[in-house]
Amino acid sequence: MSNDTIFELLHTIEHVTHKMLVRMKQDTDYDLGISHILVLHELRMNGECRPSDLAKILNFTPASLTHLSSKLATHKLITKKQDDTDKRVSYWKITKEGIDVLNEAQKNGQVARKELFSHLTEDEQNALLTIYKKLDISLQAENV
Repeated sequence: MSNDTIFELLHTIEHVTHKMLVRMKQDTDYDLGISHILVLHELRMNGECRPSDLAKILNFTPASLTHLSSKLATHKLITKKQDDTDKRVSYWKITKEGIDVLNEAQKNGQVARKELFSHLTEDEQNALLTIYKKLDISLQAENV
């Protein structure tokens, strides 16, 4: 595959992904990006968590996570509490409102993806799935 083809492929993937994220963001009442949704998802999956642990899981810098938490806390989507024995340590927890927003975002994302992929035939969908599984396996092998 030529470098031009690879560049066009990557550019197109990024362009489609960006449009999907913009569309999903427009479908929510909160001004939240995908990073906010990822934080909410991890908190729902893992329960109460230290920001440093979230940063490692999501591969975010601590500074960016602090910035994200401001909006999440302002909208009462997470709570923050300090450790009783070490005041330097805090824990974040998703709230009922946070779970509701996460559920809505996931529902909107499913609708948007279903609509997008409806433009592909079943054979094209299966071919794309096969390609992405192969890429995923390749990436997993690199991280071993």
